[in-house]
Amino acid sequence: MDVLVYLIEHTGEVATRDQIIDHVWFFNPGADESLTRAISILRKVFSADHAQQPYITTVWKRGYVLMAETRRSQSPALREEHGSGPVLEDRQSGDFSVAVLPFMNMSQAPEDAFLADGITRDLTMLLSRVPRLHVAAYSSALTIEEGTTPLPCIAERLGVRYIVSGSLERRGEEFQLRTALMDGMGNSQVWAQRIDSTLDRFFKVQDKIVLDVSTSTASALVVSHAKELQARRRFQLSAYELVQRAEALRLNYNRSTAQEIVQLLERAVAIQPDDAAVHAALAVQLTQNVTSKFDDTPAETFAMAKRHVETAIACAPDDPDVLSAAGITATMMGNSRLAVRNLTRAVELDPNNPHALAVLGWQHCWLYGDRTGIEMIETAETRAPHHPRYALWAHYRGHCEVRLGDLEAAIEAYRDCNFRNPDYSLNLVTLAAALAFAGYSDEARNVIERIRHVAPDYSMADYRRLVERMIYWFGDYPTGDEMIAALQDAWDAIPG
Repeated sequence: MDVLVYLIEHTGEVATRDQIIDHVWFFNPGADESLTRAISILRKVFSADHAQQPYITTVWKRGYVLMAETRRSQSPALREEHGSGPVLEDRQSGDFSVAVLPFMNMSQAPEDAFLADGITRDLTMLLSRVPRLHVAAYSSALTIEEGTTPLPCIAERLGVRYIVSGSLERRGEEFQLRTALMDGMGNSQVWAQRIDSTLDRFFKVQDKIVLDVSTSTASALVVSHAKELQARRRFQLSAYELVQRAEALRLNYNRSTAQEIVQLLERAVAIQPDDAAVHAALAVQLTQNVTSKFDDTPAETFAMAKRHVETAIACAPDDPDVLSAAGITATMMGNSRLAVRNLTRAVELDPNNPHALAVLGWQHCWLYGDRTGIEMIETAETRAPHHPRYALWAHYRGHCEVRLGDLEAAIEAYRDCNFRNPDYSLNLVTLAAALAFAGYSDEARNVIERIRHVAPDYSMADYRRLVERMIYWFGDYPTGDEMIAALQDAWDAIPG
């Protein structure tokens, strides 16, 4: 199917064998026979149509051409929320651990206690699906009387580093839900959230409300732990703690921090060569470096990333972090169909991962051309505005708006990303292209000047290669060629 979709995206054009292998099999030198077999299967299927002209023709010593007429159809929208999946037992206790204390019922009606108890149970269950996070059992947390025992003592008694506490208060037809994440070791509050709404809405969207709280809590916990690890010396950290420390560097993402992330992750691989999460994280960073033009050997780096993904999947095929990494690396290599398959499964297993949801939304929008994907990205932004990858999600929204042909919305999204992270050069490139195509020539030239300051080695050839790899990026208007031409004109208008 991936071979067929690639041919469809290049209908009437010669798709070389190397191009198809690069896209579907990620530079795998042993994929030549697999491609031949895939073409043979497709021809066998198409032969049942008894068409006068073959669907796929061979261009001698070059590749294949799909001769059939094609058209797009809408796919049923992906569900924003997913059902439950198996809970992984591979947990890591210690500092990366949390307990959910019973939510207090602040309502005057004692019968409202069942609402607070339900939130406690659901939040405990959802947080337990975060890979490598140790979550204290619900029954253990019930033994704690909050307010009478100091926070450090609660953490020590439950054997965790972090504590989640909260309350529910109902006033007539309205309710207020408060949640706080606290550091038991530091005896301090890390993050807090308040939700005000009507009771009828609570019952209608109870699962979504609890998932919003769970995702926000999990993201705040990961960020807090990653920042705390920044203060420790590298040789004191375990392999997975190095992964978390690397994650904190994304808060100011640029070429320098990207290279430092690779160094941390390579050290983690050396410490724990059979840790799936470490290989997965390194694969993601390697492919992002290529896409962001932070790497000068894209073919070799993609091949290396593919090896790390394969190692991670072999070690932990059902780990949501590994599946998420497999989806993100496929995204960066331009294979949206494979990305959606892996990311959908990752979100099913761990719905607390807002980055997986955001990338899934981006790729879903690219494949199917509907706004459901943008809604997924916006959900991630709402749930986790403190996440290290928060700036990137606006960048993805911009890509989706380009795909849907709304250049004004794309420009606003790229501006959002620039506000969140002014030094991310790739976002400046896509912003400049959108501005140039929309006719904002002066602003486009100003952004290009900024690109030349932030990333002086970036060229139009780099943008052209990016557009060619990301084959689902554009719809009928604007097309990839039109965006390249618009940026080229603005680029050439600046001396030097």
